[in-house]
Amino acid sequence: MTLRRHHATTTPKESQGRRKAVLLRCRLLTALLTGTLLAGCTSGGGFTAMGATLVAPWRAPDPADRAEALPYASLSVDTLGNEALLVMAYQAGKNGRDTFWQAADFATLQLRDGRPVVTAGFEASLLGSWQEPLAAPERYRLHAHWRDDDGREHRDVALARLECDAPRPVELPLMSKPLERCTERLHWQGGARSTNVLWRAPDTGRLWAGEVALWPDGQRLAWQVARPWPRENAPVPAP
Repeated sequence: MTLRRHHATTTPKESQGRRKAVLLRCRLLTALLTGTLLAGCTSGGGFTAMGATLVAPWRAPDPADRAEALPYASLSVDTLGNEALLVMAYQAGKNGRDTFWQAADFATLQLRDGRPVVTAGFEASLLGSWQEPLAAPERYRLHAHWRDDDGREHRDVALARLECDAPRPVELPLMSKPLERCTERLHWQGGARSTNVLWRAPDTGRLWAGEVALWPDGQRLAWQVARPWPRENAPVPAP
């Protein structure tokens, strides 16, 4: 597998640490998928009552109907023209900042502070994304590490600028909330430019929705909180 770098420099120690973090997250996602989804199946291949409860709402045509039918925290996600409802499988980190989500087709997503940082189950995958704060307000560096559909890995770093409008009511699948519409402009070291949109709560800064390019000139992903969850002790599907 060839590793391509887009002019981003890291020390060997940093690279090794980030790769270990990615591998740990991928193993955790695999374990979550195996434990949670298979727990809903009988030994003969059918669904238990819990499994049927999880699967049936995904067949509903409208994301709001699907979210309403499930008692679990959920996201409505759209990428490459494919819309899905993802259910929270796990929550971790300080104040529950890391959340792990799964869809009926095994696609998985990790959010950190409400923003996508890892994807799995797609032809191309985001292996890791993290922010590096700068001194100026609403300025930071955004790092991206991804694998393309040919299996090659890439890295790049962007200088990010965030500009937010005044809050206004935004319709989400199961509620309406006053949110700030924030435009994120990214200048990548490799030469690409990206513009993302994030919707955040004015009092906490929590992200409730967004549409972003996961890497330079890459796959776009849009998401909305369907059924919300507390920062800690979120309800998750149990066997």
